[in-house]
Amino acid sequence: KTGGTSIMRDGVYKLNGHRGGERSFGYLYHENAYNLGFFREPRAHVFSQFLHCKYNPYGSNRNYKGFQKSGNSELDDAKDFEFWLDHFNNPDFRIIKSKNKNRTDTVWDCYNPVNMQSRYMTSNCRSHTACHEGTPRDALEPSLVDAVDNMEKLAWFGLTEYYKESLCLLFYQYEGKLPSMCACGEEKDGNLRHVTHGIHPHDVSRLSLRIKKKIDRITRIDRELYRYAKD
Repeated sequence: KTGGTSIMRDGVYKLNGHRGGERSFGYLYHENAYNLGFFREPRAHVFSQFLHCKYNPYGSNRNYKGFQKSGNSELDDAKDFEFWLDHFNNPDFRIIKSKNKNRTDTVWDCYNPVNMQSRYMTSNCRSHTACHEGTPRDALEPSLVDAVDNMEKLAWFGLTEYYKESLCLLFYQYEGKLPSMCACGEEKDGNLRHVTHGIHPHDVSRLSLRIKKKIDRITRIDRELYRYAKD
């Protein structure tokens, strides 16, 4: 949910010998390869995860027992989102391997939002399911030092909030030249199209401060990692 599908189509597919997907740094990183990644502001990242889980745009077979889906309005989304956040803010929540997770540990066969970006940067998970949900070897609060160290091993990384600008830097760094869309004063985006997965427009800034604080509690390491990436 950092724009990976978009960046794969708009950027990575145009590079030779690409390999990628929703996998961990430990699984995808190769010392002699051109490694790249994408990071997103944590509040927007977590809200996007929730909406993908709630609306299930691809009709995945998920266990929604106990998942609150009260309606499709903006107010309903906020209410359901807060319920979802309360689940992951529960101090008894932990990552377990069993497919028959109890009510405390379930992730409803979808995303585990707790420090997800730093988890990906420190994990060795191999499948998208294991990476989405986390594995028992993954810490809920990964080492920020390890996450930053691995970030610094990337040849390039971008920020979702600066999507076009990030791509311009990628093409310049990889090819030594800028596409026409990157020219000063150029308003056209070179046919870039953010993949929304069919989710309706949403704005994390419209959420209450109470909800934002609940996001912050489960993204303490991610917020530091993103701050480092942005700096």
